[in-house]
Amino acid sequence: MKRVTFLLVALFLCGCTNEIVSQEIQQTQQTPIQQMTVYYEGEKREKEIFEPEQGKILLGAFIKQDKNIESMEYFEKLTEKSHEIYGFTTTLTEEFPMMDILECYVNEKIPLLVIQPSNRNFPFEQEYLEKAAEKANQYRIPMLIDFYPNGEDYSNGEDYKKYYQKAREIFREKAPNAVFIWTMSIENIENWYAYYPQNTDWIGLSIYENGGNQGKDIAEMLERWYAIFQKQKPLMLSHVGISHYSEKNSKYTEKEASDEITRLYESIKTYPEIKAIVYDSVNLTRQYGKQSEGENYSIIENEKVLNAYRKQIQNIECIDKQRIWYKSFYKGYVKNNKIYIAKNTIIQEMGIYYNNESVTFLYGKEYVSAEDIKGYTSKQKQNTIFLYKQSSE
Repeated sequence: MKRVTFLLVALFLCGCTNEIVSQEIQQTQQTPIQQMTVYYEGEKREKEIFEPEQGKILLGAFIKQDKNIESMEYFEKLTEKSHEIYGFTTTLTEEFPMMDILECYVNEKIPLLVIQPSNRNFPFEQEYLEKAAEKANQYRIPMLIDFYPNGEDYSNGEDYKKYYQKAREIFREKAPNAVFIWTMSIENIENWYAYYPQNTDWIGLSIYENGGNQGKDIAEMLERWYAIFQKQKPLMLSHVGISHYSEKNSKYTEKEASDEITRLYESIKTYPEIKAIVYDSVNLTRQYGKQSEGENYSIIENEKVLNAYRKQIQNIECIDKQRIWYKSFYKGYVKNNKIYIAKNTIIQEMGIYYNNESVTFLYGKEYVSAEDIKGYTSKQKQNTIFLYKQSSE
């Protein structure tokens, strides 16, 4: 736990130094300061299987449990957009939905198989891992496997990581067609280090927002998750559900849900390393043929919600197809047409030093003029600052 606290503090808190000469800029109405999002150009990492070309985002959905969706073709007709990924859920000991996976293969879709424990009270069933891997490799169809997502639901972090790593080793040997995802819940982002197995191909995040509670802290937590993992692996929002009706108090929130779908999908375009987003269309208020207190995440049952989703997915590419961009956790500023970058962005995130000993204070925090960052040039586009690598030629 101490190590987790140290890592988060190192990432998110601003450092101080007594070795530099500082200059305080006074904030006045005559010299307004504009806050900016900062992107910096980085190195290309090794591309993973199924990772799309730079700038593109894969769309996906879980539709099997939505009783109103007849097929993939019907779903894509309703949404007016082709989806590349279709998800299915099973347990470690059940028969895998191979016919659904074959259907994906025939239709040139990527199957995503979520594997859960068959017994949540005793989840780490090592004796079934080899058999599960053999089932996954039955037809040698390349597939994404979201293995034991949200590990904090099962046990302590060390047991989970050991089991996940063991599963990954077995699947790598017995099912080389399996591309592993490690998914955590956005509600437990603070505990990421305790459950991060590292031995994975993609990193996922599950976001479920219930009726009347849309957007609460989601933007902040998404920023934290992205700041931690954007340089590690391709990222995926592997389970997304926005409820528009809650059986708790019989509350309808279709407008709030529509607005949140718009906000969330629009924001994805600003996270270049999020390469896929998979919506979970399911009505949990009547899933098992009986009334049970739950949420309705179906994307098609409410016309307003469907229209919001349909509109957002029509053009969902990222900011730039030509360069590798990383998003800084820290904001930059523009004052008197001069761009200032947080010292933490430069040192902690970019891993470089600036060629000027002076530091400017803005709102009590240390900033450096973009002109003094060696090897980079800056450009301002609307409310965004881009730091481009200078050519070595």
